[in-house]
Amino acid sequence: MFHFRSDSIFRFNILVIFAFSTIAIIIVGNTVSTMFKDREIWNKIKERYIQDNIPLQPERGRILDEEGGLIVSSLPYYRLRIDFKYVNNDNKKDAERTTFKRDSLWKEHLDDVCKGLNEIFPGESAESFKKRLSKGINKKERYFRLYRGKISYTQYNRLMQLPIFELGPKYSGLFIERDKDFSKDKKNKDNRNKTDRKNIFGDIGLSTFGIVRETTKNDTLTMELSGLEKKYNAYLEGTPGLGRRETNRKGKAITKIKKAPVAGMDIQTTINTEMLDICENALKKVLVENHLPAGWAMLMETKTGDIKAIVNLTKSTDAYGNVIYLETADNIPNNPTPNHALCRIMEPGSIFKTVAVTAMLADGKLTVNDSVKAYASKVCFFGKQKVSDEMYRDNGTGKYSMGEVLKYSSNIGMVQYIRKAYADNPETYTNRLDSFGMSTNYYIIDNEATPRITRPGSKSWNGLSINSMSYGYGVQMTGINMLNFYNTIANGGVQMQPRIVKAVLKDGEIIEEYPTKVLNPQMISKQTADEVTEMLIGVVEGVGKDGKPDGTGKRARSSMMKVAGKTGTADLVNPKNGRYDGFGKMMSFCGFFPADDPQYTLLVQTIYEAAQDTRPAEEKRKLGGGSTSAIAFKEIADKVMAKRLRQDIDNIKEENPVQPSVKKGCITEAEIVLKELGMNCENEDNCEWGTISRKKDAGYNVSAMGKSTGRVPNVAGMGAKDAVYLMQQCGLKVELDGVGTVVSQSINAGTTAREGATVRLRLDY
Repeated sequence: MFHFRSDSIFRFNILVIFAFSTIAIIIVGNTVSTMFKDREIWNKIKERYIQDNIPLQPERGRILDEEGGLIVSSLPYYRLRIDFKYVNNDNKKDAERTTFKRDSLWKEHLDDVCKGLNEIFPGESAESFKKRLSKGINKKERYFRLYRGKISYTQYNRLMQLPIFELGPKYSGLFIERDKDFSKDKKNKDNRNKTDRKNIFGDIGLSTFGIVRETTKNDTLTMELSGLEKKYNAYLEGTPGLGRRETNRKGKAITKIKKAPVAGMDIQTTINTEMLDICENALKKVLVENHLPAGWAMLMETKTGDIKAIVNLTKSTDAYGNVIYLETADNIPNNPTPNHALCRIMEPGSIFKTVAVTAMLADGKLTVNDSVKAYASKVCFFGKQKVSDEMYRDNGTGKYSMGEVLKYSSNIGMVQYIRKAYADNPETYTNRLDSFGMSTNYYIIDNEATPRITRPGSKSWNGLSINSMSYGYGVQMTGINMLNFYNTIANGGVQMQPRIVKAVLKDGEIIEEYPTKVLNPQMISKQTADEVTEMLIGVVEGVGKDGKPDGTGKRARSSMMKVAGKTGTADLVNPKNGRYDGFGKMMSFCGFFPADDPQYTLLVQTIYEAAQDTRPAEEKRKLGGGSTSAIAFKEIADKVMAKRLRQDIDNIKEENPVQPSVKKGCITEAEIVLKELGMNCENEDNCEWGTISRKKDAGYNVSAMGKSTGRVPNVAGMGAKDAVYLMQQCGLKVELDGVGTVVSQSINAGTTAREGATVRLRLDY
């Protein structure tokens, strides 16, 4: 038997102990080194994979219209993928059955699906979708990108109505991933979880609703805000949460919520989106037709002071060089075009004459029966100051009444009145302007401009300042100040606080309410308001000796109702030299309607710049408030009232019912209505199109329309729906002008219809 010597065993044990001790020392040393010496290095490695307490941005609150409908929202966006091998159970037979049915469904509905996808995503053709999907189906791809971009919530809803997708992921294999990285800069990995604000009506009202611009770097969020987004940010922004972001070895980041963010509240505005659209279209039409660089319109409800619409448009060009008009953005850095209606102060010109006249009447300085000399020369000197008029009307007396001074917008007449009233005490006039709210900032949005009034004793005041201030120079006003003044006249002297936000809401419940507010129950007397209203009606409705309209506001006349208002055309100061040298002008019309029972007050202002205009000098000279803004005013007023004038059935009296008139056109629906009303309608020819005329015995006769194959039909007397249908049946394109019944058509009835030609139909009541 072999025996180890005891000293050998001892040495072996010592060697083992030494080896393990050495290893232990190395381990401890490395641990200490990692804990202290290499601590910073390993912490950086950890930070690459784990980020703690990162801010989680809340969903921003919505901006709603007057009825609670959505205008602006942080809409979620999604990405789409299809797993063509997806099964939702472990049973082999069921899985095989599901896979077989899925393949059959795709084969049967592929063409319909691709056609639908093209309608939702027109940037890719149906053929392209079919080619890619066929490839994915054949290869049984697990992560097939159905659409390479992000899709909106609206697109997502439409997608889920298509064949196969409507059956759910079991058969479609479609999976939706909510996209939280709205950054266009894909290289910036820190730019996550940003707010993507969308106005569902496009850019309409953008300068008022405002812009949210967010930049996130190293999880630090900075924001640039404007408009209502800025004014009510404390309610809209919500409360951020906290999260822990962990990144696995494949680079996929997973965020775990430690503290959930609290969504922002909603703000409900007074905006009527239909009226907003009416204002934008009417304003744009005038800007386009007159090649003007900018314009704005603002509509207010008379009794409440609620702002129903604000539109600001500025001329621009698209990527192809075509002229377009865009809603301007509000005082974002490096953006030269602010919200003109609220943030731009300018000399208002002749629409300010109404303010001066009202001041004189309110102070008892003059009465409506006072008159001044009418100068036929159209030019007059007051000291060294030259004052001129654009027009002169000989009324046979050699004098102008106060109403005629407004009607013909006489600067010379206004100077005579103002000097009679305030030459000896001009401070009385400026004090009265203050009491009218002409120097007030209403703070509808944060950067709303404050008006400026030249005051006695200031450096800019001289003996002739009072003259200029009578016809809108020497004062700088915002659109909202002018609008609210005219609204007070319309409201019988009661001055309202302009309101654009009604309430703050949380989950549909009112958190804070902003009721209508009376600023001054009697800014002026009811009598003064009525006297001024009559003069403003004369500006629009007044006629001359020949019985024809002759006021400067005649182009704002409406066949639906009486309109009261005032034109204004103010020269612009050249910003390069500070002079009035023909640089441009601001053209305005401000008024209210219907004049005998005012419901709305409206301001339209447009800008003209001579440098951008190549038309003959005579055409340029004719441009003014009466030939531009008044036209837009009329269209807006007509369409707003057409929308509003819906008879309340409960107020219809049953006694002595009025026999309704019926428009020419498709008579099928009219026959049904007349039958329900118990009225006899004799249609002996059983025709579908014709004219229904009233009989003396309270019944109706039907006269059939003759067929005009290949010929332009006579649509006079029809409603827009029927007229457009018949014209399109002839291959014609249709443009509508106005509302009501067709009164004229640009292509004569009976002429040969040329396919693709455009026919313009004018409608009126």
